[in-house]
Parts: sequence; structure tokens; C-alpha cells
Amino acid sequence: MKILTIFMTFFITQAFGAELKIEPVYGVERTQKEFPKPARYKTETFAGIRALYGVPVFSFEVEVNQSISKEDFPEDDLEVTYNSQKALIGFRSYPIKSKVVGIYLRFGARGSQNKRDITEAGESRTETDPISFDPYAGTGLTLAAGKNFALNAGATLVYNKNADSSEQYDTRYTFSFTIKAGSK
Repeated sequence: MKILTIFMTFFITQAFGAELKIEPVYGVERTQKEFPKPARYKTETFAGIRALYGVPVFSFEVEVNQSISKEDFPEDDLEVTYNSQKALIGFRSYPIKSKVVGIYLRFGARGSQNKRDITEAGESRTETDPISFDPYAGTGLTLAAGKNFALNAGATLVYNKNADSSEQYDTRYTFSFTIKAGSK
């Protein structure tokens, strides 16, 4: 059965010209911080990796990233280290593509979990939020340098159902480069 699965995967990949692309990702995100009260928005950097599989017209994408930041609140004798982990699963399409430039659209769902290491008045504790799922959509630009390498810049909006109605979209700006493997 494994041999049949491997053969079918190879056949489908070759028949449709599917490619696997790996992209190390670096970016900034403006997102809501719930602790300490009152809630506020903060811009933080993140790093991760993204994989794309398919053809340029329609590809499956998976991205995982993490950001770690620290804030001090001396007036409250409080120190908080935030650890934010996110996974984005969705689709990407290149409606405009040439050998050098491409414009892509992306959409899907983001799962995120936030953890806080809190030191307050000399005592430490850890708080972990439940996993939250939110839809996302975005666009970006790709500049190709040959067949196997490209630079990418993108902007993505993520609907944040837990935020105030006037601030319900987290914004993500990413920079990455693509390394391609595949038949075409």
C-alpha cells in the first residue's frame, strides 16, 4: 500500500507540475495584548517558516512562526515575557505572474496561542491562553531571481474576534525568500 501511495504522489506531482517551496519568514505584526489591563495594541517581530505546495495558479500553504517579547512595568513592580506562537494554514494564488514579477493573493485560517511569564512583586507565574482561530487574507509581491530563488514581501489582515470592534484586524507584514524544489 505504501508503494502505491508513493507512486500516486509522484505521478500527481509530475503530471501537474507541482512544486514544493520553502520560505524562511521574518515579519512584524500589530496585535492586541490583553495583559496587563487595559488591553492595548503592540507591534512585535516574529520569525518562522512557510511551505507552499502546488502550482502557481493555486497552492496550499502552511506557515508557523513565533515571537518573544518582554515588557517592564516598574510602577506596578511587574515584568511580562510574551511568547506568541502562530500557525497559518491556507491557500495562495498568483493571478499575475511573469518570469521576474508575481503578485499573489492568500487566504486561510490562523491558529494562535499566547503564553505569558509574569513576575509580579518578586513572584513568578505562567498564564497560557486557549488556542484561538481566526481567518486571514492578504496579498504580496514576488521578485524572481532565476528559476529556484525569489524574494517576497506581503501584507496580511487577520480578523481578531477577541478585539474591540474598532480594532478587530491584526496586520502582518512579512519578508521572505523562496527556495523551490520540483519538476518545473
